[in-house]
Amino acid sequence: MCQARQALGSRPINTFQILRVGHTKMTKIHIVSLAAIGLLSGLPLQALADDTLFTASNDMFTISGSVGLANISGGEYVYSGSHKMSQLDWESTGVTLYTAEIGADVDKNWSVKAKFSAGFGGDGHMVDYDWMSETHDEWSDRSVHPDTELAHYFTGSIEIDRDVYSNETTTLALGAGFRYSDVKWDAYGGSYIYSSGDPDFRDLVGEFPDGEQGISYQQKIPVGFLAANVEHTAGRFSFTGGLQGGLSFGIDDIDDHWMRSARFYDYMDAAPTIALNLGANYALTPSAAVYVSGSFERVFHAKGSMDMYDTTTGDLIASEDNAAGATFQAMSISVGLKGTF
Repeated sequence: MCQARQALGSRPINTFQILRVGHTKMTKIHIVSLAAIGLLSGLPLQALADDTLFTASNDMFTISGSVGLANISGGEYVYSGSHKMSQLDWESTGVTLYTAEIGADVDKNWSVKAKFSAGFGGDGHMVDYDWMSETHDEWSDRSVHPDTELAHYFTGSIEIDRDVYSNETTTLALGAGFRYSDVKWDAYGGSYIYSSGDPDFRDLVGEFPDGEQGISYQQKIPVGFLAANVEHTAGRFSFTGGLQGGLSFGIDDIDDHWMRSARFYDYMDAAPTIALNLGANYALTPSAAVYVSGSFERVFHAKGSMDMYDTTTGDLIASEDNAAGATFQAMSISVGLKGTF
């Protein structure tokens, strides 16, 4: 991103963009927490978890705990008008994920559930692209950062549902909820291919010092959603499915460029979101079951404003509307143990 930001220096509205592009680039990205042991190859997020559930008080309360593995990914974008100047792709795989959930039946038809997950570690990777050449359509600058670490991942949700249809085997519930996620990456070292400027193209090749911190990137994602959940029982088996659709209330992100003492605050507009989950349960006893489940979540692309600060002085250097963009996605599969009392 540094090449892109330098090339935009002659454009006043993009002064902050020039600095933000920096000498490395990073993206944001996507996470899901599921209980049990599982693995989903070739998908943006995989979860591996062991789930143990405890319940109490006449089938009214459920408490669950899980530990597993997850993959998360996301995207970060910089724009100059309609031109995409930079794209940073962040990803972490094999993240250790801890999840706790509690649920309660409020009365005959109403229920409420809350979930909290935290992810740490894993294998991270980031690739940063710039499009700065006026004579080439392909990227002009790229840096690759295999030493990218997930600093943290936290997500929590609460959902209220009401049964709208029920018979001896099938139940359909509609509800609404709120979810909040916070994810952060740090990138170190890496290699680069840069262009010194037209007509020279991809003529600068080198490496950053190992362990030198380049960029940190954090996303804060509030989401409101409507939900539809169905459960069907056939003997000892039961099958569940859920669909959530809603809006993020604007992803807020923080982008630190440590080598140039620059920090960027981005404020995205609202974006549509979708989440899916499927599960199959097998009852071992009337109060215990094993299950396998899968989940998918996506926050779609949205643009927003960008503010740049000098971290040495705290001064606001520049601001620009519609100069930033972000996405987030997560997918998982899991198996676990479930109990009701």
